[in-house]
Amino acid sequence: MIVQDDFDQFVKNYNNDYFYLLTRASRGSYDCLITSFIVLKDLYDVVLKLHETTRLEYRIVPYPLTFRASEPFLKGLGFDDEQIQLIHGFLSHVRNTQGKEFEECIEEGVAFCATTGTKHGPT
Repeated sequence: MIVQDDFDQFVKNYNNDYFYLLTRASRGSYDCLITSFIVLKDLYDVVLKLHETTRLEYRIVPYPLTFRASEPFLKGLGFDDEQIQLIHGFLSHVRNTQGKEFEECIEEGVAFCATTGTKHGPT
């Protein structure tokens, strides 16, 4: 059984990974970033399920998986206007390369490299 301290560390690790992916987007490094977010979504789902099915509390709140229209949130994480523009540029990049919205891609869980549209993983 998972204890509260382990759960807190799990949420903290999720938040750190999320911040790292946003940092990549804020630098315009979009290569295969959608695949990384798909993997992160799996971790996010585990965090939500653990909270839902146990008596564990959110002493550390997990960041929301989507960051669309959340400029105050992104500024709160320390991103400046130029970086936020590049993060939002990633959303446009996904739409242009995948033909669907970011949220649709991570919900479907199909690993594509957003730079080339090349599918990765088993066929």
